[in-house]
Amino acid sequence: MKFLIFSILLFFGISEVCAQEKSGRHYVKQDESVDKLISSFRQHNRNRGMQGFRVQVYTASGNRSKLLTDRVKAEFDAKHPGVRSYITYDEPYYKLRVGDFRSRLEAQQFLRRISSDYIYAIVVVDRINLPRLRIDDEQTTGESAPSAE
Repeated sequence: MKFLIFSILLFFGISEVCAQEKSGRHYVKQDESVDKLISSFRQHNRNRGMQGFRVQVYTASGNRSKLLTDRVKAEFDAKHPGVRSYITYDEPYYKLRVGDFRSRLEAQQFLRRISSDYIYAIVVVDRINLPRLRIDDEQTTGESAPSAE
């Protein structure tokens, strides 16, 4: 009887060890439509943002255009730290565009503020980053903001 119990335990012990030594590779067969769906999902997430407006403050082409555009960007960032700036390359031009405005009116108001420094600036349609939503103090704390009486 002891021999039978010992052989059963030995059999299960060896089979457990052998089961754990299997290779870690797994192969999954899936339809091509799943690959296409995953690919389209990745592409959709790559193009985050929305249609909006930016102010194009500088455009340059030529040998030193990248260097000059970087200088103008640094100057702009120093003067307007709260406004995001973007350099794009649209052959053969380097363009410095600023802001993420949802409406043309917002972009034009900002253009008026900076027009003395950037006289050739224009409002352009562009894909913008999603704007941050402003949340009132009342919504975050549950209390109303103090009123000025």
